[in-house]
Amino acid sequence: MSPENTPQPRRRPSSGGYARGEEQRIRLIEAALRVFGDEGYERASTRKIAQAAGVQPPALQYYFDSKEGLSRACGEFIADEALKILKTPLEQARALPAGASRDDALESLHQLMDALVDASLFSKSRPERALFMARNRHESSPASEVLREQLSKPLMATCAQLVARTMEREEDDEVRLRTGLLLGQLTSLHPLPGSPLERLGWANPDAAQRAKIKAVLRAHTRGALSAPVEP
Repeated sequence: MSPENTPQPRRRPSSGGYARGEEQRIRLIEAALRVFGDEGYERASTRKIAQAAGVQPPALQYYFDSKEGLSRACGEFIADEALKILKTPLEQARALPAGASRDDALESLHQLMDALVDASLFSKSRPERALFMARNRHESSPASEVLREQLSKPLMATCAQLVARTMEREEDDEVRLRTGLLLGQLTSLHPLPGSPLERLGWANPDAAQRAKIKAVLRAHTRGALSAPVEP
């Protein structure tokens, strides 16, 4: 996400107060991630979010105008965190030469999927972020719109191009379906109660466990893209 698209306060505090103001703004976003994740966008109240952040309700309006503005800022915050991890493999995938081989396209896809594992596991110490993401996959909110436009759609488009090049065919509905199912595997990595990682006792994967997750995902990806679809 470019700096100009990063959510900013409506007005800067007076000289010497910006650092404190930015700290308060981030505290409001972190509190909103918890409350929106627990209760959903419609049920969450701005008063409860302000209380959870330890600030007065007018502070929320000062920085975000409204609950809708705060929800959008939460979506931009999560998208920005994810894109910091995905930046390099996304750029490499988009720069893949037109004449690149099938193996090159597949390796680029593997590297992007590896980074997605890291992005998914990044929230292991911040479960409220995983819950917020899970909530926004199943409900409509200003944050879900931001995440779809700034993260999901560009990621899906790049991955679909790599899948098509790996399969050596034009991008079509089958390619997009295979891409969506491949990316869908990553939802099992969120550190939520009852998740596959929790059942394995891998709620906080160490280096060896993280490497195993990536190796299995690579095997799934190779298998999925080599198997023909029965008519």
